[in-house]
Amino acid sequence: MQTQLTHLQNLANQYHAYVEDPEALYQALNKLEKPALQEIAAQYGDPERNFQPVNLLRAEAARRLLDGQSIENALVEEIKQRIRDKDTAYFAGHYRPELLQQLQAYPMGKRDLFANWQKPWNIFHVFLYRGEVRATTQLYLDQLARQLLEDLTLPDYTFHTVDFFGPSNFGSDYAWLALYPDTKNSHQDAHQFFLEIGAEMQAGRVSGANVKPPEPRQLQAVKQYEEVLACLQGLRSNIIELNARLRNFFKFAPGEQAVEWPRFLEDGIAALSYPNLPVEDVFAVSSWKELNEIAGLPRDSQSNQTWNLWLFKEARPGDVLFATKGANTCLGIGIVEGPYYYAPGELYPHRRKVKWITDKAYYYKPDTYQDYKTLFRFDTFSPTKVADFVFGEYVKLFPELEQVFQAHNLVYQKLQPEVVVQEPDGYTDADDTLLGENEEQSFWWLNANPAIWSISTIKEGDRQTYTSRNEKGNKRRIFKYFEMVKPGDLIIGYESTPVKQVKGLFEVTRALHPTNQGDVFEFALLEKYDVPVHWNELAHHPGLKGCEVFINNQGSLFRLSEEEYDIIRDIADSKNILYQKKLESQPTDRYDFSLDPERPFIDPKNFEGHVELLRRKKNIILQGPPGVGKTFVARKLAYGLMGKRNEAQIKMVQFHQSYSYEDFVQGLRIGKGGETQLRNGVFFNFCQQAHDHPDRAYFLIIDEINRGNLSKIFGELLMLIEPDKRGKKYAVKLTYIEEEESEFFVPPNLYIIGTMNTADRSLAIVDYALRRRFAFVDVEPEFGPAFREFLKDRGVSESLIGHIASSVAKVNQRIMEDGNLGSGYRIGHSYFCDYDGRIDEDHWYADIVRYELRPLLEEIWFDNAERVNAAMKDLNR
Repeated sequence: MQTQLTHLQNLANQYHAYVEDPEALYQALNKLEKPALQEIAAQYGDPERNFQPVNLLRAEAARRLLDGQSIENALVEEIKQRIRDKDTAYFAGHYRPELLQQLQAYPMGKRDLFANWQKPWNIFHVFLYRGEVRATTQLYLDQLARQLLEDLTLPDYTFHTVDFFGPSNFGSDYAWLALYPDTKNSHQDAHQFFLEIGAEMQAGRVSGANVKPPEPRQLQAVKQYEEVLACLQGLRSNIIELNARLRNFFKFAPGEQAVEWPRFLEDGIAALSYPNLPVEDVFAVSSWKELNEIAGLPRDSQSNQTWNLWLFKEARPGDVLFATKGANTCLGIGIVEGPYYYAPGELYPHRRKVKWITDKAYYYKPDTYQDYKTLFRFDTFSPTKVADFVFGEYVKLFPELEQVFQAHNLVYQKLQPEVVVQEPDGYTDADDTLLGENEEQSFWWLNANPAIWSISTIKEGDRQTYTSRNEKGNKRRIFKYFEMVKPGDLIIGYESTPVKQVKGLFEVTRALHPTNQGDVFEFALLEKYDVPVHWNELAHHPGLKGCEVFINNQGSLFRLSEEEYDIIRDIADSKNILYQKKLESQPTDRYDFSLDPERPFIDPKNFEGHVELLRRKKNIILQGPPGVGKTFVARKLAYGLMGKRNEAQIKMVQFHQSYSYEDFVQGLRIGKGGETQLRNGVFFNFCQQAHDHPDRAYFLIIDEINRGNLSKIFGELLMLIEPDKRGKKYAVKLTYIEEEESEFFVPPNLYIIGTMNTADRSLAIVDYALRRRFAFVDVEPEFGPAFREFLKDRGVSESLIGHIASSVAKVNQRIMEDGNLGSGYRIGHSYFCDYDGRIDEDHWYADIVRYELRPLLEEIWFDNAERVNAAMKDLNR
């Protein structure tokens, strides 16, 4: 690490000299090579940037250097004055008209435009500290921080670094790093292991700005890495102990849309569930990195799920939880009482005992506290900075809670809601720092090309970067948006053609910054949608008519208004909340056919054979007489192939004579305003869901499949459902799609199970079309031992069970012997499977015979009353 430290010290000494002696800085600027100056002039003279007077100053200084002039203080002051005077005539011919218009329109405040730019280093650090120099610096700072974490044995600590751009991008002559507990929302909330690398290097202990009361700084001069390590090692136990005394504050989501809140409140617990995370009891896990490994992730993965779970496990008794619904509602406040424990078999197995001290709800109005558009993060469990504000709001609304808070030693600062007023140039007047955390949150739409990277392949919490230039090095469309993106902004994640779906929600974690891959901004996946939202569901929404995304989708990054963001988020939430409720309302335990108390009357070996047939063929039809439980069997086959019960991955539709391609796949509909809209059908949407989760099996059960016109309903997709045509190379352009590149194929993880009554006289019409695409499985009436045992368990007497089995067998034999009927018209066993013991069994049986079986027999023997009477004689008891 000494090599890295020496490199950074040399840079710090060089930059310190420039701060102390502006003439030395100007000499360095005058020696810059032409390519670097051309890049700077183009970068800061680009009208697509977010216009700032200092950027025009930089562009003009670079242009003057390219013209052979030397930079000195007098020239800098001259350029400043021309910008103050908005001398567009002077700048004309050198810059695009759009930039001159921006200069002319720029608001003039009471303060001088360059009040924050008095020191030359603040203006010109971007000329020298850029590109590879900056990328190397950031890399070395990261390496130093990671090595210190390892050498100090701090597995549950993380780090924050600030390079020579300084914390507010004003330029600095020193860099620094801080190590702090990963349970904290930021380094400002903790006592830190601190290292400052400047002309004089020092290391030691620093308290973050939000720590009350702070400890005095304890820093000492150091020169070598070994001295840094020895200094911090000597403070290790003290800093860890100080951080252990700090109370932590977390937001906690009690289930999707808080569906579990009443139960958690009553049981006095907080609990989390990560069904897609392969981890169980984490009590003995010692670090987030170890948890990542157990979950099958890289040790340094930034997975939001493992981070949330790690924080939940590490929270200490006495820490405070804010139970939330969405991002702006607090449902209650609790205090952690006991250690983490695991409850196997529960839907929410990761648990903590919590004393909920209030269940009163508080609803936050956006923008009423500093820059908080939303009060809480969208994830399940994470640190929060708003504890003081929330406590204050609760006491204002519910004064009696002040004593409750005091009784639990909840000391807080009484804050007043405020709206931050931003100066025109983006800087505060008080402390010469950017309005970093106080800037207004922005909302964005990001197009992801699935051929390059897919949202489906990343996990919640994972971080991704996006370059501001394309593969050819050209700026992306609306380049200024890339410069405007800042930490805390929210991004709607959209996969473009051919997927065309909103698939998740991102949060910006780092603004545009240089890397070896060029300038990129960084963002983390907050939430991945189980049910994605297709373009067609948004394109015709009246509230999105003016949205630039839907006016011209050529590009990568688009700005959304808050209202547009809320509309898109609402549509996505409504779809996914329904899915989550369906998932949570159904058991998702392991499915074993042999242990199923409600299994169909099928031999287990035959059942397994049917499952394997479905796995291989992907499309099967269960055929048989009415009343043999074909739909019931279809669901069990889906469970068998999944290996668990999960209704959320099963969709059921019923075909009929009027069912069409437009209902099933895609078609045009008339909107509320009379305009024609393209709407996706049930099969299209279900296929998209399966595409989005290739690791899950999805099952479409089509009841009465032979009653629909399959060629009409499936259209061009009839070929694509074949098992050997489930791939991108067989993709076709759908009937109503205009874009040539937008093609569709059926995913290999989607299975189709049709049911068909063999008594239906329309069978012969569709049978030929089905044969090549489906395997056919006969489901027979079953009145053998399994049926008898089932009725016996339901409380039906042995004598009635015997009569049902023998009498129906006789009638079925009569049906089979009729040349006009055959086996497809037999009576099925499901007519007799609903006995619950609430009425007399003889009355129950008589009703079935009179009101269900007799009408059936009269229909199939509509021209032969004698056969009906003979069958009734067999059935009557």
